[in-house]
Amino acid sequence: MFNRSAEAHSAAAIFDKTAKATTASLTGAQHVVAGIMDALVAQLGDEVQDVDEGEQRSIVLIMPGVSEARASKNVGPRLQHMVMDLGMLNPKATVLDIAIAGRDFEITQSPGLLQSSRDGGTTGAAVWQSTLRCSEWLASPTNFLYTSGILSSGSLVLELGAGISGILPCILASHVKKVVATDQPYTLRALQSNIELNARSNRTTNNVKNYNIEVCPLDWEKDDVAGFLHAHGFQGGLDVILACDCIYNYALIEPFVQTCADLCRSRHRDDDNHTINRPTICVVVQQLRQAEVFEQWMSAFHKLFRSWRVPSDLLPRDLREDSGFAVHVGILRSR
Repeated sequence: MFNRSAEAHSAAAIFDKTAKATTASLTGAQHVVAGIMDALVAQLGDEVQDVDEGEQRSIVLIMPGVSEARASKNVGPRLQHMVMDLGMLNPKATVLDIAIAGRDFEITQSPGLLQSSRDGGTTGAAVWQSTLRCSEWLASPTNFLYTSGILSSGSLVLELGAGISGILPCILASHVKKVVATDQPYTLRALQSNIELNARSNRTTNNVKNYNIEVCPLDWEKDDVAGFLHAHGFQGGLDVILACDCIYNYALIEPFVQTCADLCRSRHRDDDNHTINRPTICVVVQQLRQAEVFEQWMSAFHKLFRSWRVPSDLLPRDLREDSGFAVHVGILRSR
C-alpha cells in the first residue's frame, strides 16, 4: 500500500510555493479555488517526475502474458474466449444485472455488435470491470474528489469513452450539477436507453424524472474539440474529465491525450472579470493489461499534464496498487 510520508507533503508544498504566494493576493472565491487545489495536491502526495524510472517500474500487471493481439481494438469471435481475462463482463449476455453501492442496475448490451468487424472498434458495446470498480469508488461520499471539493453539487463532469452502460453517469448524477457522457455514435442509442432506465429514482414505476445527464457524440480521432464544446454550450470549460479504461492499444494514445488536453484548455483565466477559474481535473482509471501500452500512454500524458498516481490509501481495495488497476489525476501544464 502506498503511504504518503512527510517528505511527500513537503515536496508538494515546495512545488506549489509560487501558487500559494499568489493566493495571498487573492480574495473571496479566488481563495476558495486556490484552497481546493492546495488540498488536492497535498492529498495526492508525490507528483510523477521521472516516468521512465518511477511510474513504469511500479506497475504490477495481473496478466503479464497478455499479447498485443488480445488488447486489439476489435473484439471479434476469435477473441471471445479471451475477453473475460481482459476484464469484460459476460460478453454473450444481452442483459446484465449489476449492483453498485446498494443500487441495482439493469444494463442492456449487444453481443452481435461486440463480435462485429466494425471499423473503429466495438469495445464500447460491452461492460467492463473497470467501470464497476470506478463506480463503486465514485459512489462513496468519502471519495477524496468530494472531500477536497473537486467534485461538488455545482460541478460539470464529462466522461470520455462512456460505452453503453451509463453506470458512471448515473452514479455521478446525484453528486454533481451535470454529467456529459460521450463516445462514438454507434454506442449512443444503447447508452441513452440504459441511462433512461437506470436514472429512475424508482424503477417500479414508469415515471422517469428529469435527470442531469446529457449524451453526446465525441470521437477522439475525428472530432474537433473546440467545435464540440461550442456546439453543446461548454465554452466555459469543464470541472472534471473522467476516462475509464480508454487506453488499450497504441493507436488510441495520441488522440486520447490530445482530446484531454483540448478539453482542459477550455478552462482559462477570465481577464475581464479578474477571476481565476480552477483548472480542469483529468481522472484516468485503467486496467493494467500491457506494460508497453501503459508506459507509452504515461509518457505522452506526462508531457502535457502534471500527473499523480492516486495513492492506495485514497482508494478502495479494488483499485489499489496491487489490484491490477491504476487511477491517475492530471492537471494540464501551463504553456
